[in-house]
Amino acid sequence: MKARTGFKYAGFGVLGVAAVFGFTFVVMWLWNALIPELFKGPELAYWQTLGLLVLSKILFSGIGGGSGSKSQHSRKCREEDDFPRSKWRQKYEAKMNGKVEKEKNAGVQDDDADVIVTE
Repeated sequence: MKARTGFKYAGFGVLGVAAVFGFTFVVMWLWNALIPELFKGPELAYWQTLGLLVLSKILFSGIGGGSGSKSQHSRKCREEDDFPRSKWRQKYEAKMNGKVEKEKNAGVQDDDADVIVTE
């Protein structure tokens, strides 16, 4: 059973290397087909294309996983904005469930005129 697991990991490794090779080849082919004609740019070799992909990965997403800082930032924003969103959500759900009674002010349209009726 353990031998099969080793083959499985080796297969994923070979598949990963093949995917990187294939993606690099596709990017090289697209670059060489479009950039020299459209912008009079240089043609790229395979290793130049791989270097360009690594550089763009570093510039656009950073080195390493990087998902921790993004999730912490979005969690912080959600915590700061939690009260107004929850108030709006309560009003919306109450309206959708037909549990809101509008106060009839003399032609005044105001969001604060909504009354939330709880059961």
